[in-house]
Amino acid sequence: MKKITTLFFASIMSLVIFSYLFSQQYDDLQEKPVNNDRLKLFPVEGKNYFFLQSIDNETRIVIGDFTQIDKKIILINLKDDYITIKSVIEYIPAKNEMRVLSKSDSRFFTTDMTKLKKDIITGEIFKGNYAEGMKSYGELERVFKQNELSKIFPEVYGFSVKLDDIDGKKISAMYTFGNTAKGYYMQFKTYNYRENPRTEKIPVLKYSVYCKNTHDPVIQEYVENLFKIKKPASSFAK
Repeated sequence: MKKITTLFFASIMSLVIFSYLFSQQYDDLQEKPVNNDRLKLFPVEGKNYFFLQSIDNETRIVIGDFTQIDKKIILINLKDDYITIKSVIEYIPAKNEMRVLSKSDSRFFTTDMTKLKKDIITGEIFKGNYAEGMKSYGELERVFKQNELSKIFPEVYGFSVKLDDIDGKKISAMYTFGNTAKGYYMQFKTYNYRENPRTEKIPVLKYSVYCKNTHDPVIQEYVENLFKIKKPASSFAK
């Protein structure tokens, strides 16, 4: 009996460690520039996802669309003007096939890049699209406006803001945003969300937004709107 218990405990611990490493792998994937090869490492099943990334002035959007027979992961690369599509890459996991297209037939695809970026930031696109319950701009703005000092952490060039879980015992999301000499940064990371008061979910991809060293006007707009509420110490803020 003791041996069985020990083996069971070991199996549980192995699963926990594997899940942690699996999660860390996706965090690392989102924190580095996405390219065609790295697109293949994104989750290939589960709920649909939408991810906005802008690093060193290169803006791209990743969409996981699992609503069709041929599940696909889409990478949209934008030109230097931040609104014109430079390329559309589709990866079909079941066929291990990579396609370079002018547009995608995914129902989530649009040529209106400004709207798509804003829908990811505000969380609008996660609603009703069989997606994770990602914490978005609305929750951040509410905490910032209410000046909840226990949740707001000033930085030299901006702020970090935490969002507590409903039980108050752990963090459900962290937001970081600001403006440095290299450009704007804004990151939304969801650790968990509630489908109902008793059911906690952990998203496979924790970032919905990961941007740094960028002058993408949409990122700039949302950061500067937050700075109208409270300014950081840095002179880079307008």
